[in-house]
Parts: sequence; structure tokens; C-alpha cells
Amino acid sequence: MKKVNAQVLILGAFLESIGASFIWPINTIFIHNYLHKSLAIAGIVLFLNSILTFLGNYVGGKLFDRIGGHKTTIFSTLIALMALIGLIFNHGWPAYPILLPILGFGVGSAFTVINSFGAQIDEVDRYKLFNSIYVGTNLGNAIGTALGGYIADVQMTLVFVANFIFLAIFFILALFWYNDRDIKKDKATATGKRPKTKLRPGVSMIALFLGMTWVSYSQWDSNISTHLTTLGIPVSKYGLLWTINAIVIVIFLPLINHLAENKAWFKKIQIPLGVFLFVTAFISIIGATKYLSFAIGIVLLTLGEMLVYPGIPALVSESTPKSEAGRYQSIVSMAATFARAVGPFFGGLIVENSSYNILYFLAILVLVSSLVVFRRGNEKLETI
Repeated sequence: MKKVNAQVLILGAFLESIGASFIWPINTIFIHNYLHKSLAIAGIVLFLNSILTFLGNYVGGKLFDRIGGHKTTIFSTLIALMALIGLIFNHGWPAYPILLPILGFGVGSAFTVINSFGAQIDEVDRYKLFNSIYVGTNLGNAIGTALGGYIADVQMTLVFVANFIFLAIFFILALFWYNDRDIKKDKATATGKRPKTKLRPGVSMIALFLGMTWVSYSQWDSNISTHLTTLGIPVSKYGLLWTINAIVIVIFLPLINHLAENKAWFKKIQIPLGVFLFVTAFISIIGATKYLSFAIGIVLLTLGEMLVYPGIPALVSESTPKSEAGRYQSIVSMAATFARAVGPFFGGLIVENSSYNILYFLAILVLVSSLVVFRRGNEKLETI
């Protein structure tokens, strides 16, 4: 077996995300329209899925440090594959709300392993590597979401079959090319008795910063879709926004990778610049009634996410020990997962009790506040 490298990590992220994205965009529609359950019930099922994904992030990081990334990937992916086999043969009620969170657990654990492996690779610039992993994930999402709707129109069973096929390919890749790297460990760790260590200063604040940005970002793939429909803009045009998202990522990735790899000053401003772009994205849609404003907003949002979200795991990986990569990358994954789960809920409450413009103002306030949190967390990381 070959030791894991940057190329297979990026390919793995692509395969995992393309499989998972066949299902997540149609979850609510499937539960409401096909299983004839209320939107409230659909929300509960999706919340349970998020909780199990969150737990998967945690378990994936724990197992990565204890038994290694190779065994953890195999274990996680097998759980996801078994859940998919169950969904292929029975995706009725109550099988669906039981098997979907189990699938989320397996996928969440495997994604944490990919980032943890990335934190141990020194042959390429970490920022460039995490940028590429993030792009691989987003390209997979773009392809999966584009194809998922068409496949569902033919037959829902085929959605789960398609997910199974891509996850099975990832399993084969992991089986032969995700072997653990040689990482120096202390004697206690080598004997399996890991000493309890304090969390590195600044990591918890960086995780809080990440969660705050995701709470704001998550409005774009949840409540903003409803806003567009209230303005008379069809759902198909909302979907086009995410096509624009994927195109922007492909176009600007080479430039961002070049700057991250060759310009030290760029790494220092990368994440704050990304948050600034998030803020301008929300400013562009305050009071907006035309589709063009939302299209401009998604371009700004995409540029921001390309700077912030790959930059955080890279920053944490450079400031924490490789022997505990699973622990620290799971914290990053858990912060993002939790924020994505609660963000749409809080956004919906704000809209119901005020307006979309108030939601956008509050999102901007959260983002500006997050910069203060990031600065303090980053200062603590730099003093290590």
C-alpha cells in the first residue's frame, strides 16, 4: 500500500462530496413530497443528520490519532456504505430517518480524516493543499447537485445507487492509497497510552471564529433561497447561483494557490480579506430586488469562502502537533458542522420575526465581530 499523498486526498474529497451531494439537496423534498411528512418533521430529520455528522467529525479525529488514518477511513466508509445499502432497498418511513444520520456519521468521520492527513503532509504548501481539497469538495458538490435532481426524477432509488458507486470508488482508493504516514510520536503515544494534553492556546477561538462565519454563510444555502422566491425569482435561477459558485472557484483557484504558495504576506491577510468579502456579499443584497444583485453577491461570497475555509485548517495544522492532527482537525470540522446545522434555524427565526434585511444586517454584525475573535485566536497561536 502507498502512503497517502496530496493527490489522492484531493481525489478522495472529490469522490466523497460528489456522492454525498446526490442526496442532501433533495432531503427536504423527499421527506415532504415522497414520504408525506411535514416540513417540521423534515427539519428534525435533517437536524439529527447534522448531529450524527458532528459526532462523526469527533469520532473520526479521535480514531485518527489512536488507530491511524487508514483504519479510520475504512471503518468510516464501511459504515456509510452499509447505510446506503439499507437505503437502496428501503428508503421508506422510518428507515430513511434512521439510515440517513448513520450515513452522515460515516461521511463526517471520513471527511475529518482527509483534513487530518492533510495536516501531516509537508511536501506541498499546506495552504495550497487545503485550497485544493476545498476545491475538490466543491466541484464534487457542484456535479452531484446538478445530476442528483435529474436522477431523482427518473427514480429515487438511483440516487442512493449513485451515491453508493462513488463512495465505493472512494473506499477502493482508501484501501490501497490511504496508508498512514510516518509521524514521530512520544513513547507514551507509541505504547497506546496517550497523555492528556491541554488544548493549544487559540484553537478554541479559531473554532469559534469559524462557526460564526458559517452561521452567516449558511443563510445563502437556506433562507436566501426563500427570499428569491418571494421576489418572484424561480428556483432554477437560485440553483444557477451555485453553478456560478463552482465556476468562480475553478477560475480563481490557480491565482489563490500561487499567492498562498509564494507570497508570505498573502497568508497574513488571506482570512481577514475573505471575511471582508463575506461582508460585502451581504451588503450587495440588502434591499435587493433584482437577480443581478444576488449574482454579484454569490461571486463575492465565493471569493471569500476560497480564502477563509481552506485557510483555517491550514492555519491550525501549522500551529499544532502532527501526532494530534485528528484531534485538532476534528475541532475545525465540528465547529463548521454545528454552525451549518443551527445557522438556517436562527436565520429563519429572524426572518419570521423581522425581515430579510434585518437578517443580512445581523449577519454582517456577526462577521465583523468574528474578526475580533480571529485576531485574538491568531495572536495566541503565533505565541506558541
